[in-house]
Amino acid sequence: MKKWNIVFYRFFPVQLTLLHLRHYPLLLLIWVMLFAMVGGNFARSFGAHTLFLDPEYLGQVSFYGFLILGVTTGTFMMSWNITTFILHSKRFRFLATTTQPFFKYCLNNAFIPVLFYAYTIWKMVAYQRYEELADWPTIGFFIEGYTLGILLVVFISFFYFFNADRTILKSLQRRMGGPRKILAQVLKKEEYRDEEALPVKYYFNSPLKIRRARDVSHYDPLFLASIFREHHFAAVLSILFAFVLMIMLSYLISLPVFRIPAGSSILLFLTVLMGILGAFSYFFGSWALPIAAGLLLLVNLLIKLDVIDTRSKAYGLDYRYRSLRPAYQLRTFDSLFTPQRAQQDANLTLQILNRWYHRQATEKPPLVIMNVSGGGSRAATWAMEVLLHADSLSKGQLMKHTVFITGASGGMLGAAYFRELYLRARTSHSVNLYDHQYVDNIARDLLNAILSYYAVNDYFSFFQFFTIDSNRYAKDRGYAFEQQLNLNTGGVLEKSLADYEKPESDGLIPLLLITATITADGRCLLISPQHMSYLCYPRMPAGIDSLHRVIDAIDFMTYFAAQHPQKLLFTNALRMSATFPYILPNVYLPTRPIIDVMDAGLRDNYGQEMSLRFLYVFRDWVNTHTSRVIFLQIRDNPRDTLSPVAQQKDLRDMLLEPLFTVQKNWDHFQDYYQNDMISYARHFLTVPFEHIVFQYIPQSHQQSAPLNWHLTTREKQDIHQALYNKSNQAALRQLMRALNE
Repeated sequence: MKKWNIVFYRFFPVQLTLLHLRHYPLLLLIWVMLFAMVGGNFARSFGAHTLFLDPEYLGQVSFYGFLILGVTTGTFMMSWNITTFILHSKRFRFLATTTQPFFKYCLNNAFIPVLFYAYTIWKMVAYQRYEELADWPTIGFFIEGYTLGILLVVFISFFYFFNADRTILKSLQRRMGGPRKILAQVLKKEEYRDEEALPVKYYFNSPLKIRRARDVSHYDPLFLASIFREHHFAAVLSILFAFVLMIMLSYLISLPVFRIPAGSSILLFLTVLMGILGAFSYFFGSWALPIAAGLLLLVNLLIKLDVIDTRSKAYGLDYRYRSLRPAYQLRTFDSLFTPQRAQQDANLTLQILNRWYHRQATEKPPLVIMNVSGGGSRAATWAMEVLLHADSLSKGQLMKHTVFITGASGGMLGAAYFRELYLRARTSHSVNLYDHQYVDNIARDLLNAILSYYAVNDYFSFFQFFTIDSNRYAKDRGYAFEQQLNLNTGGVLEKSLADYEKPESDGLIPLLLITATITADGRCLLISPQHMSYLCYPRMPAGIDSLHRVIDAIDFMTYFAAQHPQKLLFTNALRMSATFPYILPNVYLPTRPIIDVMDAGLRDNYGQEMSLRFLYVFRDWVNTHTSRVIFLQIRDNPRDTLSPVAQQKDLRDMLLEPLFTVQKNWDHFQDYYQNDMISYARHFLTVPFEHIVFQYIPQSHQQSAPLNWHLTTREKQDIHQALYNKSNQAALRQLMRALNE
């Protein structure tokens, strides 16, 4: 038994695995991250696992998407072999005496790649069968494409290195004077001991054959080093090829045919990253970490000095004239958002309300205030499902009676899309407003485009720009998000704020207020083609308004008057509201000093704060001209839920719970606060106030659609089926009754 233990310990694959763990755990960490992403244990809420289990190419999941994913998986596997081969070659010099040493190395280093392949196939089968409801022939076809892609790269790589072996031999013959002198060098009896050599006794010579490692102590070390040096050069060329390929893709990614699946982009990025980490370790040794830290500090300095500008900007705003940028300070707020300006803006909105009123069929129509929640594609799809279904059942009365729409993130995408279709239906007979295809459009994947740019393009975005009125904007993942959204929705949202000013003013469509959170202090940015400075602070009783007001919101049209705010692209405003941390880049605005904004959900994920403020400002008009207020909430999660409470808490809970309590309960905090605010609305309104809630409740808590920009077939079906649960059917009946009374 002891003998077999020694044999096992000195087996080359075992020694390689131990070597990876001992010397280069950072490279293994990349593998751990990949396993975790595929298994759904890392970044699952962002949908990272779907990128590898359901690759999308040219707008659909197909054999070609799996083939490309296989090619990039194979490329990453070969990068792992090449990088570690370069780093570890001094420790297994016996391979230099074998034919095709790189092939032998890959064969013995195949444990992790083969395990990853098997694990990915297992997860692919489960995902396609359960989440995408695919049949077995389709699953087999997809796996065939994935496997073929890997094998294609492996065969090309080995063909390249087999040819390199012959080239290396010829090169050495020329340097050393031909085969006889090489043989003399090999046979030279010379004391040589490599202290770093692995205690390898056996290795895989072929997939099914184990061979004893040859003693190389009598070989000239210069000869062995020459062989490995030539292999290193061939290996470095292959890593450089991957790097050049990534740069090429960053410039061609705007063309759909070159927009490879996001999982492939991530694998290609990790391929280059692994090569860079290996190069640093190889060339700089123990100095690798200090030099890497120094380079990061240099890049940070260049960004700080604006030499490298990777910041995402608001498309359409003018950034050219720094002297015209508004100061971000309290004095500026107080001078801009005065009670007098608020009254002027309120008077303009009153004119819009009157035009809406004159379009109604009854003397006192019901008035609908609509609030949609954030939540990625889940919220966008749910909002579209509810709006299409409810407006259809009411024969168009829902949108006809809606005056004001606001909310956050994904829900605003769905509401904005439906409002645009409603506008087209009112001005053209070519739009079938209740075609379910529109729900399918908003449910289409956005994550693939975002992460493809993230992995391939964002690190080169400061070289790629597009212009609007002489202003340059970087092509980053935010740009990809907007382009993909326009592609998914047929380009109907490809407008500016100015394009919606007249339809809103004429009362043809509801006012739509898009909000975002200013990261500097949590103030709310109010984006609308109308001036809405009356929402910039809570209203106080007459006489104390100017003394006690706290400005907690910034009216976009007023504050950026010198930067042509009406030219802001509408999709960019939607993107500001939907900027989930890290997935989309924060948008930087032309202020002094520069501020940036992110997801509206950080301040108000349900939109009810500004809706209630709007109602309070126009309470007198509402009480006089309407029969009731329907305060409609469309939310992508159940309200008033109790999270499971652990029966016992361990050390991990004690350490982490204080850090994540606020994040975990953020939605609950907003619900409690806004429910309290809603109770006050019943006091300042004399007309009936009905709070109607549509909520996405999954059929199973474990099967809830995640908060990201990708939905599976099963998740789309689950969202649609949520319309027919008891609570939403009751809400629908309440809405129909309120609209018709």
